[in-house]
Amino acid sequence: MASNHLQGLLVTVMIACVATCYGFGLSLFPQIIPDMRRDLAFDYAFVGTVTGLVQLSSVASALISTWLVHRIGAARTVVGSVTLCGLCLLSIPVASNVYVLAALLMMAGSTGASTFVPMIDIASRVVKPDRRGFVMSLISSAPSYGVVINSALVAAFAGSGHWQIAWYTTGAISIALAVATCILFERAGLSGDPPSRNTDGFAGWPSKLRSITPWVFLIFVLGFLNGVMPFPYLTYLSPLLREERGYTVGAVSVLWATIGAVGIGAGFVLGTIASRFGSRSAMVVCYTCFVAGGVLMHIDTSVELSIIAVASFSLGFYPIYGLLPSYVAYRAGPHVAVTVMGICTVLQGIGGTTGNFLGGLIKTSTQSFGGIYLAAALIAAIAAGISMLLASDREPRHGPGTLAR
Repeated sequence: MASNHLQGLLVTVMIACVATCYGFGLSLFPQIIPDMRRDLAFDYAFVGTVTGLVQLSSVASALISTWLVHRIGAARTVVGSVTLCGLCLLSIPVASNVYVLAALLMMAGSTGASTFVPMIDIASRVVKPDRRGFVMSLISSAPSYGVVINSALVAAFAGSGHWQIAWYTTGAISIALAVATCILFERAGLSGDPPSRNTDGFAGWPSKLRSITPWVFLIFVLGFLNGVMPFPYLTYLSPLLREERGYTVGAVSVLWATIGAVGIGAGFVLGTIASRFGSRSAMVVCYTCFVAGGVLMHIDTSVELSIIAVASFSLGFYPIYGLLPSYVAYRAGPHVAVTVMGICTVLQGIGGTTGNFLGGLIKTSTQSFGGIYLAAALIAAIAAGISMLLASDREPRHGPGTLAR
């Protein structure tokens, strides 16, 4: 384990890397679409195609990064991902061809997955087991920081017709962060020789996964549900509120700001719960928050109650993606955990696509968005029940396949 001072620096850098690749690489484009369309003349069919391709590229990136961690090491994979993100962000303002622009957006967006997956290995090596839930909860909440920075940059530059500066600024920040991260990882001894191909590669992962069944299959189910449940909640939120319930643009903006603001603090709150009671208990709290957020949004609510609904949703949304790998690392060890969570990230992407598709079917069949949020609450309740079947990570392990009693 690293010293307390070095450990603090490493955690800060890990949070910054995830905030950069998810916050800048994935979340800046949606905020700046109207300004870019005005100058580049692409339509919303292009926007829909690109966002779909970004989701697919994230699935591929999760698989590739899992393979890279076993070949070149987690630290090098993270540094390479942040560097690639920065280069793409710097190139986007000078891309005059929409196909080149689409490729750059796909690569930038995919770096979120290839940065987050290796963090499981790094956190397992530098953070004490009883603190991993807290740290991974903070790391998974990091995209909210990027979203806040994006909002400030868009307000400062996009409104005046200088949207390119937002891309240049985020790109420069990313490259500087990549350099700093590389230096810090070298100092901490995390960038040494990559793991042996014979012991840590994909060649042995089927037998390793068999050794930790049956609970690993419950983890895969949770990974899938973590895509099916939250993404439709966000996708259809604005249409529900504006088109079906008549909320003003300003009111909806307040709700989205609430999601971002609560997300920043959610990592601390759920991370503290994980540190005291274990990651499994914190996961149950997250899913309970999802249930509350879905039920309240299903009701024809006032603005005030809608704020409570999205705040409850956001409290569980960001931390859950850190608590699940924290639990897996506790049960399986860092190397197998990277493989398990790589598969989970793929299932999460498939789940997100499935959830959005089913959400559209619910709207079409019922002529209302409300059913989507009731379905999200029911799925969250199922996920909470599955979490309770997992063995506590605050008790000694009695075997690789032990379930809660």
